[in-house]
Amino acid sequence: MSLLDAHIPALVAAEGTFGAKTALMRSTISQAESAALSAQAFHVGESSVAFQAAHARFVEVAAKVNALLDIAQINLGDAAATYVAED
Repeated sequence: MSLLDAHIPALVAAEGTFGAKTALMRSTISQAESAALSAQAFHVGESSVAFQAAHARFVEVAAKVNALLDIAQINLGDAAATYVAED
């Protein structure tokens, strides 16, 4: 029995926990997006242009965060499956 054997259940549990936290993060980003769209109506003129630029950056970064969360989830799942299969 290797030292890694003792940590495989922790990897599997971490994957499940990470999935739940990922869902919470995605929900928070979605709520922020909804709040921003609601607030957009209050901006006029230069404020509106600045708000739209900031909102576009937010949407771009949110997409990158979601992609990174997907990659992390896949890597965590692959790590648990690989160590179980090959050990």
